Amino acid sequence: MYNGVEGIKTWLVRRYFGYSNAHTVYDGAVANSVRNLQRRKGLPVTGTVNLATWQAMGLSEASWNGIDSYVAPLRTNITSTRSDHIEAMIAEAYKYLGQPWISGAASSPDYGVDCSGLVTQALYASGIDSAPISNIQHAQPGNEWNCQMYWNDVRIPHINFNERQRGDLVFFTDPSTGMMWHVGILLDPSTMIESWPYAVQVHSIYSGRGNIAGVKRVFR
Repeated sequence: MYNGVEGIKTWLVRRYFGYSNAHTVYDGAVANSVRNLQRRKGLPVTGTVNLATWQAMGLSEASWNGIDSYVAPLRTNITSTRSDHIEAMIAEAYKYLGQPWISGAASSPDYGVDCSGLVTQALYASGIDSAPISNIQHAQPGNEWNCQMYWNDVRIPHINFNERQRGDLVFFTDPSTGMMWHVGILLDPSTMIESWPYAVQVHSIYSGRGNIAGVKRVFR
């Protein structure tokens, strides 16, 4: 773990040192706290977190390995219908309901996720691997806004907004900059499940998430 990394591990490290997780990023303050801990524990003073430093914080080797490797269990098979795939995706998303919004996070329902992390794990459960977007890639520097990658992914077609339905992905832009910054999973034409500061929740698509950019359909 190093400067710029986000996600669950960074969230746990920031929490250990008492930092706010309003935006979960491994920054200079975290690195300095890590160095101080490493000095106290007689570890190499690097300012980065490896397994030994992780364990010095009282965190387990199992969590060190498990957080990064978690992929939602597959809920579909070769005989599954389009509806089955959609319901598998939505059922997985609901497992995160009430968990915290955590930037760059795309791991287990034991923790929180951000908007694109929720979509990534929900897609895994439905049988879709959206690589190069992944649970590991998402936490790396520069990949917080994976909603932009989903928006630009030619494998997922854009559809007419008026034809939107359950299981489609709805995208939003920042009203002040026009930047793509949010994605949710439609439950019906006007309602979505999403991760938005500061929790995974169900809300209207008209509840102030920015300007609606459009809709994409994973399952056709």
